[in-house]
Amino acid sequence: KMFEVSSSTLDTLEQPLLRVPAEALKKAAKERKAVLDEAQQAIASALTPPEPGSSADKQADRLDALGHNLQGLKRKLGDVSRAEGAEAGRCKARLEHLQNLTLPKPSAVAWNKQRLDRLLVDHLNRSGYQQAASFLASSSNIEELVDSHIFKDAKKVIDALRRHDCSEALAWCAEQRPRLKKAKSKLEFQLRVQEFIELVRHKEKVQAIHYAREHLAPWASQYLQEFQRAVATLAFSPDTKCAVYRALFDPCHWGVLEQQFMQELYRMHSLPPKSQLLVHLQAGLSALKMPPTNIESCSREDPLHLPSFQALSKDLPYSKHVHSKLLCSVTRTMLSDANPPVVLPNGYVYSQQAVDMISEQHNGRMVCPKTGSSYALDELRRAFIV
Repeated sequence: KMFEVSSSTLDTLEQPLLRVPAEALKKAAKERKAVLDEAQQAIASALTPPEPGSSADKQADRLDALGHNLQGLKRKLGDVSRAEGAEAGRCKARLEHLQNLTLPKPSAVAWNKQRLDRLLVDHLNRSGYQQAASFLASSSNIEELVDSHIFKDAKKVIDALRRHDCSEALAWCAEQRPRLKKAKSKLEFQLRVQEFIELVRHKEKVQAIHYAREHLAPWASQYLQEFQRAVATLAFSPDTKCAVYRALFDPCHWGVLEQQFMQELYRMHSLPPKSQLLVHLQAGLSALKMPPTNIESCSREDPLHLPSFQALSKDLPYSKHVHSKLLCSVTRTMLSDANPPVVLPNGYVYSQQAVDMISEQHNGRMVCPKTGSSYALDELRRAFIV
């Protein structure tokens, strides 16, 4: 059965769809401004009056240097323009895609099919299956609606980290340094620490000391404790029995760096930190989850009888309750026959214990904690839970 989505719900669910290209356009606009400012400075410098007595050859060299600089700036502007064109095309395609949801219901079936394909492509990209994601995006004709280009550029960084090589990740950090600094990211520092640890692991201690002076020392003022702990590994071997330093040599740090890079990638491109397919699955499973005592006896038609879905719903709250439990907002005690709910004339409901406690403090009158309204006790009515 097809469901209808309100505009407010749609705005919440589809925010990343428009935010990603919009943020990329803002970034391209800043890059364009930086290139134009650089060109303006170069031209202003070239137009300053020549020094008295300077030769014609020297002035010609100045003009040649200006021409060379302007050619380089022209190439940069061309790259920025192409990036702006690509992101503007994505914005247009995505706006048209969202606009199609207002069409009659038969069209909504095709729209939801495309939306499901988008979620699948995003999940495949995040899971490292770029080829499968590219094939699905191409076969569904949704290339402009997905962000595969971001994951394609990130793949070489991930591949390098899996080879225990930080060079690609450090190059990415250099490109994104202003934004990473603004976000107070530790990724570059942690990459530097890992390279230092690898030098110590391979007993290249002289190179490690030089590396620490050049690449780790500038971070000492920000991360002094981590810096000191990393440098102290010079006195230890990878098989040390000291747990604090043995942990620094643990190869699992490469996996942690990979996860941290992906989180920074999502943040830099305004992508959600979690796969939206998993978010949607968990939203559905949260409506089905039951207490552990009933999971084994659930129907085979219930997705939660599958171990994979049970793992996905592990941290979700239970929604299937045999009996509802109502708590008083004042006393935090459960409402029951011994402590029944009492309704005030303004519609607010409290437990009998709360009414007794508050009325005792206010000379036999019930003062609503929410609104401050005061009522005589005979104005209150008991409520019954069916």
